[in-house]
Amino acid sequence: MKTLYPYFSQNPLNRLDQIRTKDFEVEKLKESKNAKFLLFDGNDIIVDEENKICLFSKNMIDEYNISYESIILLGEYEDIIYFSATLKANLKDSLSKISLRDFVNFDYIDEEKFGILAQGASVLNWHESHQYCSFCGDSTVVVNAGWRRDCIKCKKEHFPRVDSAVIMLVTFGEYCLLGRGVNFKEGRYSCLAGYVESGETFEGAAKRELFEEAGIEAYDVEYLFSQPWPFPSTLMVGMRMKAKSQDLTLDKNEIADAFWVHKDEVRAVLNGKEDSIFSIPNKIAIARNLLEVWIEE
Repeated sequence: MKTLYPYFSQNPLNRLDQIRTKDFEVEKLKESKNAKFLLFDGNDIIVDEENKICLFSKNMIDEYNISYESIILLGEYEDIIYFSATLKANLKDSLSKISLRDFVNFDYIDEEKFGILAQGASVLNWHESHQYCSFCGDSTVVVNAGWRRDCIKCKKEHFPRVDSAVIMLVTFGEYCLLGRGVNFKEGRYSCLAGYVESGETFEGAAKRELFEEAGIEAYDVEYLFSQPWPFPSTLMVGMRMKAKSQDLTLDKNEIADAFWVHKDEVRAVLNGKEDSIFSIPNKIAIARNLLEVWIEE
């Protein structure tokens, strides 16, 4: 079986953790001719569509007056220093925004660097929601090249957090379970998923979420692979498990519909079948990777 890499899981950067606290060194890197900047507005990435560019030089930072303090050092790879920053200004004619979810359809960056996008977007999303101290409520400031925020008043240090979520390939013989969340569009189905709670293992969370959402007990739970999911800042953990039965009891507050699908039908949809009663997520989603692994067995 060929090696499968979830879309956002490939990140070759040396994150340069050892220099994040050295302000002078970080500023020199920002001024370097080898510095490249990813620009985001929430979950949209800024691009130059005409020239197929999503990595910009420092000139773009100066042109839009982006504060140096808000620029995040991501790391280094093949002599290029990568940064990310938020740009919410009105864009000039040469630039436009593309949803990061749709970025999969464009050829702007090599596949081995997809994880850099998730890194850049996730940490910026964290900064957006942590401008105030959760202990005293006062303002926080960016330090450590973007990898910490300190409270001005109580001096509490805040570090970027990642939420863990399990997503489950649930099988019963030659069938797998697909569900449609209450917020999914009609006809779109995926593997069931849920967040890991405090004091839980990935395996325990997967079994709990499956039982809560579908009323199914599982066994032989195992980890397959994971990927960052920058919407806003999650680590999606791909799990595989076997169901003890096919009897469904759905939590209608979360799952609008679910059903068991034969492997042949999943294979047909993955191969482009257009008249199926269901569709599955595109290649940006780890759910698709889980299904691809299953049908290739």
